[in-house]
Amino acid sequence: MSLKKITTATILASIIAAPLSAQALQITSFETLTKKQIEQSYFFDWNRNSAFRGSLFKAFKNSGVVMPAWLRKGGGGAAPAKVITSGATNFVLLDTCKPHDCGDNMIYVLFDPATKTTAAVAKLDKKVTWVGKPNNTVKQILSNATGLR
Repeated sequence: MSLKKITTATILASIIAAPLSAQALQITSFETLTKKQIEQSYFFDWNRNSAFRGSLFKAFKNSGVVMPAWLRKGGGGAAPAKVITSGATNFVLLDTCKPHDCGDNMIYVLFDPATKTTAAVAKLDKKVTWVGKPNNTVKQILSNATGLR
């Protein structure tokens, strides 16, 4: 068998055997999500949910901060979501950044699925900005999780 045939066969086998878990998570109901599902999801999964997206837009509007175009378009790279528990509240921590400029333009979003409220800390054009109306507890959670102050 030639090297070309082996390479082609290997590529085809890899494509066919691609894991189904790599597919995007469809978030339709927050109440039915398990911690494992949340921690296998990403900002772009949540951003397709209208309640989450609406909450994020509202947070920007309420804080008087203009949502950057790269975020309105869906953001860029992201790490898996994390569940952060504070008292009786289970928050979801998500992040994303501007494509090709993550160092100077990123956002960390803390979402409460029970109340559908969002607060965030963002680094926009190298400046740290608070989004929404985070109380001291939420600010502390975001600062501890991100290192941004």
